[in-house]
Parts: sequence; C-alpha cells; structure tokens
Amino acid sequence: MGGTLIHACCAPDALYFIKRFREEHPGERLVCFFYDPNIHPPEEYKLRMIETLRVCREMGIEFIEGDYDPERWLLKVKGLEEEPEGGRRCLLCFDIRLEKSAGVARDLGCEAFTTTLLMSPRKDPGQLREAGERVARLFGLRFLAPDYRKGGGTQEMFRVAREKGLYLQNYCGCIYSRRGELIAFRGRRPGTREETLLLKELRLFAESWGLRVREEEFPFLNWRVLEGFIRVQERSLPSFVLPYSASLRGKVRGRVVEEGDGVLYLGRQFVRIVLLEEFRDLPLDEPRVLAEPTFLVPAGWRERLKKERIEASLRTEVFPDVSRWLLIGEPEAERLLGVPADTLQDGRGVNVMEVLRSRLPELKRGSLALVVLGAQSLGRAGQRHFEERTGRRIDQVLGFSDL
Repeated sequence: MGGTLIHACCAPDALYFIKRFREEHPGERLVCFFYDPNIHPPEEYKLRMIETLRVCREMGIEFIEGDYDPERWLLKVKGLEEEPEGGRRCLLCFDIRLEKSAGVARDLGCEAFTTTLLMSPRKDPGQLREAGERVARLFGLRFLAPDYRKGGGTQEMFRVAREKGLYLQNYCGCIYSRRGELIAFRGRRPGTREETLLLKELRLFAESWGLRVREEEFPFLNWRVLEGFIRVQERSLPSFVLPYSASLRGKVRGRVVEEGDGVLYLGRQFVRIVLLEEFRDLPLDEPRVLAEPTFLVPAGWRERLKKERIEASLRTEVFPDVSRWLLIGEPEAERLLGVPADTLQDGRGVNVMEVLRSRLPELKRGSLALVVLGAQSLGRAGQRHFEERTGRRIDQVLGFSDL
C-alpha cells in the first residue's frame, strides 16, 4: 500500500508537522500513530490523545491509537530515574516508541515512518535522527527526518496551536520530568488537567454532531490545600477548607473564644470554624477578599469544639493559573445554559456530558447554546470571563448538585 506512518506525541506538534509534511508529499497516504506509554498521569495521556485525534479528524488523516502500557515503559527505563532530560532515559524512550511505530508501519505496508517529536523544542533532532535511522535499518524501512523547526517553524507551530485552541502541555510527559509537582485531588478541580480533559471531550463530541464550538482560555487566581487538619483531643474532624484560606504558621492550639451565627472563632491566627448542618464543600459565588483560615465542619461537633482544646494545621497555595470555557451551539441562540466544568472538593459536580446529550435537539435547532464554565466554583470565574468577553448574560447556570 505504501505511504508514511507519522508517530505523534501531542496535538500541537502533530498539527504543524502533518500540515508541512502533506504539503511536501501531496497525495501520499499518511497514517498518524499515537503511541506514548511514557506519558503520566493517565489523564494527561488521554488529554493529549483526544486533542491529536481532533487534529487528525480536521485534516482527514487516518488515526491509530497504540496501547497505553506505562507499566512496561517504567520497567524498561528502570535504573535511569535520575537521568536529566535529554539523557539516557530519553534515548531509550525514543527507541521504545520508534520501534513500536516502525513495527506498525511495516504491518500496514508503509514504506517509511517519521515522528512529530522532531518538532519539539525540548528534543534533540540529532538524537532523534540517529535513533530513527537505527530502527529503520532493523525493520527494512526509511526514516524521514524533515526539519520544520527552522525558519520560524516552532513559533508558527505555537501560533497555529493557540489559534485552534489546542491543549499546550508544559512538560515532556513522563513522571520523572515532573518529579515533585504531581499532587492529586478528587474530581475536576479548577485549572486541573481533569477539568481540561472534560472540556476537550465535550468539544470532540459536539463537533462530531456538527455543532459549532468556541473555546477560550482565561487567567485566574487559583488556590489549593497542600495539607491540613483540625483536631479535638487528638481526633481529626471531617472538614473542608474554604477556598482562599491562608496558611497557618505551624500548628495552632487553643480554645473557642467567640461564637456567632454558626461560626466559631479560635482567637489565634484568625482561625474560623464554620458549622454546617449538611456537611459538604461550598462553592464561592463571589471572589473572596478576606483570607481567614476557615474550616468547614459538621454541626454535630459544636459542643466538643466549644468545650475542648483545638489543634489545627493548614498549608495552602495561591497561584496564577489558566482555565477555559466552551460555548457549544449557535452564538446567537435565544437561550444560554451554563454548566460548571469543575467539581467541588468533595467531588460533587454536574454530569456535563449527560446535559449535553439531553439538550442535543435544542442545540441542533439553534434555540439553545450550552456554556461549559471552568473554575466556576471559585467565584464564578468562568461565567464572569464569558459574560465580559461576549457581552451576553447566561440565562441559567446549573448548580453543583443539580444533576
């Protein structure tokens, strides 16, 4: 059958690389093969895969997803965990992915193969060329190594990727390149890859139904808990922390000095304890200016908290971040329905895909448009940006417990 198999590592590289390659090889059969067992965590892998699939659909390129086998990859690179990026671990990673790609290319009857890794500013093209040619000799194929980075190609790749609203990752993909940075949270918290993954899945689904979409990034001030607890008599209480609570200096020990309207005040480092009859996390409807360290605790603990000595510890982080909103449907639709993309700290949130599926008839008629809002739990950040950017008010926004 002939043709060339193109190993893909991510959507931004794939979009520009395949575009340039097709211009130089008009009419040639091209197959995109996504094989990247090095990518961690699985949500990051799925996010990159979905975006690459979207690129291939738009370009009319055959797409094949390889097996995602990170355990095998980890065994292969065992002993090279401390190698720097660009060192022996990366060279072995090239071999693993290129050998698999060459095998698939041969099985498909392709005469040549290449890789979009050649577009990556983080990779040495000389190392890739050497690895590709070595693998090509083993499989009886040709390895093609065009240089599309020169002449401003890298800058143009990023420009086109941003224009298309593609996910732009900030690390190579493997767990060792992010050592010390991986913190897990339940659900889809604002600005996380889980939130981004949902938006990308919704976009792919909407486009498959021929619906118009518009995706926009926006900057916001994010917040998260790194560690913390509140205790009475050495017993840890079930609790959540109100967003934008400040960190405590060391451990705070003391007793309640004041009570008012369901709130206990500890009298040390501005600590507050909010007592909830229905214990659950609370979204912020408005941006929070005051940063008192605030714990949300079941109301059933009121008497013990008032009588006994309390110990609390809290370490939080406030940092600039990026989230997104996604408009699905006609921009001029009569009604706009907003849906939070993120979830609360207790994991509660809206089943957005269910909402999208149930509203398909209205979306296709153009009477309704759906706005999926990132970072909605933190002061309605997504809604504020959408309404300011588009000049339209959302008619109804579903709450975090509506579905």
